Amino acid sequence: MKVAVTGATGHIGAVVCRQLIEMGYEVAALVRNDISAIEDLSLKKVKGDILNRDSLSELMAGCDAVIHTAATISLSYKFNQKVFDINVTGTKNVLDIAINSGIKKMVHVSSIHAFSQSPHNTTLDESRNFVNDSALYYDRSKRDGHLSALAAAHNGIHVVTVCPTSVLGPFDFKPSKLGKAIIDIYKGYVPAVITGGFDFVDVRDIANGMVSALSKGQSGQTYILGGKYYTLKQFSEIVLSIKGTQKHLPVIPISVARMVLPLIRLYANITGKPPLYDKPYLDILMDGNKFISSAKAQRELGYTARDLSESLADTIQWFKTKGKI
Repeated sequence: MKVAVTGATGHIGAVVCRQLIEMGYEVAALVRNDISAIEDLSLKKVKGDILNRDSLSELMAGCDAVIHTAATISLSYKFNQKVFDINVTGTKNVLDIAINSGIKKMVHVSSIHAFSQSPHNTTLDESRNFVNDSALYYDRSKRDGHLSALAAAHNGIHVVTVCPTSVLGPFDFKPSKLGKAIIDIYKGYVPAVITGGFDFVDVRDIANGMVSALSKGQSGQTYILGGKYYTLKQFSEIVLSIKGTQKHLPVIPISVARMVLPLIRLYANITGKPPLYDKPYLDILMDGNKFISSAKAQRELGYTARDLSESLADTIQWFKTKGKI
């Protein structure tokens, strides 16, 4: 089977390519400029992007399936044209070209943030309602892309949608925001952490789940691919224990973090560096659900997720081999 992969040079996309090749699939990868994440892999590279329908046609020519990982993130409540173009229009382009190219199966990568995180005291699974229009624009864009994939599945193409949680792991070339956070905590650049946390999952487990969805996923169905919830304090302590230090970072309540936001912004303006955090980030911390379930993926896809300690140890070791730590 030959599989096309969009977003192939991103963290998830590059690991998906590696997993596909390891399992004997032939891979065609859509690439733009920086190909460092996949330059050592034996695959076909097609230059273009998901807003260029001709490049998508070239990518999918002769392919049996497509895994659509391409997306962009912006933590803001305001409409963002780039986010809309890539996450909404781009997804529709991929679906259209897949149908026109005779693709038999497609895996669309949505996000846990397409779902409403509340109520927070009950399990969040695939039956949860989607976010409403008061959510972050990224969340809304992933919701709309998700809905396009579901609609396409009802119109004849075999589409399976997966929703990862907060992804980390090796082969994080750029690095991602979470990868940078790991590096900064390890190097001692983070003076404190804020109350709250996330459901963290290893990129390799996500890739395994997505490849499994090609053969085992039911068309029109959604599968949450998550790990386990950890507070930022727990997360930082695992990183520091791997480093071999007994240091513990102080925890700042979100209420205090909100109070000092003006100072954070002022410091960022003076130094020209990105702010340590902003209001949307605090909102995400407050809104995170601790009870995200991957039971459906475990049951139907054979999905498993490794322990965060293993993921962080492997990620830190990989960063060391790349000279980032």
